[in-house]
Amino acid sequence: MENGDGSDASEQDWYISRTHGVYHIPGCAKGEPFALLIIKARGDALDLGENRRFPFTITARQIAEDLLQDLHDHGIFICEGARPSSGELATARREGFYQKLITEGDTMWARGHSFREISDLHRRATMGRGVEREWAYVPMRMGDCPACGEKVKIGVAVCRHCSAILDEEKAAKHGLGAGAAAARLNVNGAQSAEKKSRA
Repeated sequence: MENGDGSDASEQDWYISRTHGVYHIPGCAKGEPFALLIIKARGDALDLGENRRFPFTITARQIAEDLLQDLHDHGIFICEGARPSSGELATARREGFYQKLITEGDTMWARGHSFREISDLHRRATMGRGVEREWAYVPMRMGDCPACGEKVKIGVAVCRHCSAILDEEKAAKHGLGAGAAAARLNVNGAQSAEKKSRA
């Protein structure tokens, strides 16, 4: 690959310094959907001492990947073609928006650990990015136990408050309830009958 095309879907300018040069990644101009930085292959050399140098080439793709490794969260990416596709731009904007919401959520949480300030949009951003945050818990659906009326998780076999069996089949699978006790009696009865017949 001769050129590496980096695209910025944010309005932020970035300056990144490397041994082979300083790179300016421009932000989007007002009204423009993106800014483009064309990166070309560069040469560098290792100093081996005693006036010996080992020259090598760094490809445009390697430079682009190195420069952008920590900037993907900010809407900056390497485009596959000469210009970014509408799909690449949409993904970069969404990721940038999610990151902004997550940062906002972190700030609000740091101020007072209050779940009230955190919106569903902030929680959805963490799910969209696949990151975990203490403030991004998703409340679990709960139901009422028909025996004691306390809140229990939907689909549990036994009420944790009063030990009532809520799902007979599931409870029996896990060795709980009357069904499991009957199964144990049948197994024990069959084993003792087998022992008697051997004797």
